[in-house]
Amino acid sequence: MSGQPILNIRDFVPGDLAQVHELFADGLMEFAGEYKDRVRSYVNHALEDDLADIPTHYLSHDRGNFWVVESGGSVVGIVGIQPTAKEEEAELRRMSVSSLVRRQGIGRMLLATTDEFCRGKGYSRIGLSTVDILQPALAMYGKNGYTTLKIESYGEPPGKPLTVHHLVKELYQAS
Repeated sequence: MSGQPILNIRDFVPGDLAQVHELFADGLMEFAGEYKDRVRSYVNHALEDDLADIPTHYLSHDRGNFWVVESGGSVVGIVGIQPTAKEEEAELRRMSVSSLVRRQGIGRMLLATTDEFCRGKGYSRIGLSTVDILQPALAMYGKNGYTTLKIESYGEPPGKPLTVHHLVKELYQAS
């Protein structure tokens, strides 16, 4: 026995909701720094919007899904895929990995899961947006084939705006 906990990537079930909310909020707030108020506002909006009803926002469409990574009965990773207005493009959303298990390949496992799902659903591209305070996430996306489409400021005064990075990954269909 290696002592490593067993990781299980599975579809979201309603009983996961509280842990999903906690993981998402904690994951972003951990990196908020000087942007604490702005990030808290963003987190609250997400918790009241798509994360309030994951089945409707992610699971009600056959080209969307929401996964959790479970370890020892706890949710330690999350990610969702939603269709976009462009038939060929999916949007990767709400990715987060618990600080307790980071740098153990869970993010890569989640990205491999979303890639496989998206290829199977006929998508040729996955897009996502993230902010510059999440440098580890930006680095991970870059190492996993995502490239920058554009960078823009987000947020109204007062306060310093966040920098949003819009990334895309081209999925090449297996021949």
